[in-house]
This record gives sequence, structure tokens and C-alpha cells, in this order.
Amino acid sequence: MKVKLTIEYDGTNFYGWQKQNGFVSVQETVEKAINRVFGNITNIELYGAGRTDTGVHALEQVAHFEVFDEKLIKIWQKNIEKLAKAINFYLMDLGVVIVKSELVPDDFHARFSAKMRRYKYVIYNRQVRSVIYANRAWHVAKRLDAEVMNAASKYFLGTHNLNSFRSAHCNARNPIRTISEIAVYRNGDLVIMDISARSFLHNQVRITIGTLKQIGEGKYPPEYIEELLNKQDRTIAGVTAPPYGLYLTKVNY
Repeated sequence: MKVKLTIEYDGTNFYGWQKQNGFVSVQETVEKAINRVFGNITNIELYGAGRTDTGVHALEQVAHFEVFDEKLIKIWQKNIEKLAKAINFYLMDLGVVIVKSELVPDDFHARFSAKMRRYKYVIYNRQVRSVIYANRAWHVAKRLDAEVMNAASKYFLGTHNLNSFRSAHCNARNPIRTISEIAVYRNGDLVIMDISARSFLHNQVRITIGTLKQIGEGKYPPEYIEELLNKQDRTIAGVTAPPYGLYLTKVNY
């Protein structure tokens, strides 16, 4: 029996999605809750659609796990939608919740079956910082021109070498990625970037918004993005924006 979970979490107090010795991760927290529901009969291993970093949030992370114990399969196979509620009982006040639980075919894989991942980055753009958006958005005091940022963002559409927009610690062998959608817009004091691709390089979204922020401040023209794409040099792109403004919002299969 293979189970798909849709998961929402506040990344503030987690050391990212992936399990790491000595640190609290979303993956391990959810695994422990599932094992408690199952009475520790089996040792569940959870596979996620994406490895969000420390402080990054998710509105719709997707993960899967398999159950081989016949007793558990008999109990839950016909009541799988109730499993989310049962897991949530052990996740109270931990900053993570299971939105939905469902059965999926045996060939489903949360990571490798994904066709598109969608992220959102939120900037809180006013002079005075916000206590409401603390750990939820990047506070930028200087007024940003969201229309100029949006114009600049369109240079990312399509397939490009994104060496200028990935972390020095990125382990991906291939820097080529295809951006299918990207847009920057203002909603009151919020400046929001939505971006979609099948996969992303490490810190790609945060470096992208960090660079667009500089363009929104008037430091560079929109055409600067094209120059960065051509030069393929991380040292001349913008800062890596803080993680707490970033949200994984959707995974499509």
C-alpha cells in the first residue's frame, strides 16, 4: 500500500525538510507521527517532492510512504482519508499539518513523478518592519518597482544555463533548467514572485528574487538579467534572499 500525503508547514523551527542528525526536520517529525499512529509496528520512511531549506515554508509539500504490514493495510486501506487526522493528533503545535492522505498507484513517487513545482516568494515592502510577517516575508524598506521587476523576470522564461543563479554548494551536475512561468506583482505592501519549473537548482529561487529586488530598487535595468544569464557567473548576480520569504505552493503530477 502506497500513501500520498499533502503537507503544510511553517519552516521557522525546522532545519529544512530532510532528516539530519542532531537537527529537527519536517521529514523526521512526520515520520515519527506516522509511526506512532501505526503503533511502531513498522518503520516508515517518507519521500518528499522537494528538499526545502531551513526556514522555508510549504503550503503544499507532497510526500509518500509505503506500508507492507498486512494488519495495517487491512485497517487503513478503506479509511485512508482518516489517516491525515490520526497523524495530525501527534503533530499538534509542531508547526506541521497533514492536509490530505490518499492511496496512490505503486509506481507513484513524490519526487520523480512530479511534473511541475511552484514556489512563491514574498517581500514585505514598507519602511516599518512588520511583526505579523516576521519569519513570513523578507522586509525591504526601500520602495520597489514591481512592474520593472516583472519585466526583468520574463528573461528567465524558457531554458537557460542558470550558473549565475545557483548556490556555490549546489550539487546538480547540470545547470540547465526550464522556467515555464514567472511573474512579479504588488499586492498592497507585499511584492510577490510566483515561479514554476519541473525542478530548481539549490537557492535558485532565492538568488532570482534577490537579483530582481536590486532591479526593483533601480540599481540595474531589466536587461541586466540577460547579461547575467550569458555570463554564467554567480559572483555578479544578486544576494541570496532569506529563506523565510519562500513558500513551496504546489506540486503537479
